[in-house]
Amino acid sequence: MMKTNTYLSLITLLFFASCKTHKNILPETQKQEFKNQGEQEAYWTKTFFEKNYRKEKIKRYTGHIQMAGDSIIYGKEVVIIDDTSENKAIFSYGLLYPALLVGYDLKVYDVILLPSLSHSLKVKRFELFSYSTIRFHSTVYFFELTNNKATAQTSISGFIKGARLTFFKEGWGLG
Repeated sequence: MMKTNTYLSLITLLFFASCKTHKNILPETQKQEFKNQGEQEAYWTKTFFEKNYRKEKIKRYTGHIQMAGDSIIYGKEVVIIDDTSENKAIFSYGLLYPALLVGYDLKVYDVILLPSLSHSLKVKRFELFSYSTIRFHSTVYFFELTNNKATAQTSISGFIKGARLTFFKEGWGLG
């Protein structure tokens, strides 16, 4: 019984410490009226980029990357991606990798292109949803890819192949 109580106390402490130290919380709606949740989330995302955007040059992962079904293996770390082949390419080309994301036993379950925030043929912005057992909740990340050779005829997979990561930041936790 004592071990069980100690174990539960430790889990509770870790959970609350994770919540308390979480730096990025959802932006306040500032008494905005929204027709639906999608409209509100679009507002939060736009506000997030306005407040947090700073162009960076983030290096690609340079180690060995191995694909195995839905898993992408980076040395001893694994990311499970339940998403399209184009979005898997973002990970398989080393643009995104485990050291950028927080947590262990990482599962990426959605990567969404944000066309309304991608104002150039050479720049595309995305949001990424992931789950980690260390956090006990899903996390939203935002990132930007830049491909200076992209044209109107460049496919999304061609864009990703020639892109570099120019912005990456954790947004907020979900439920």
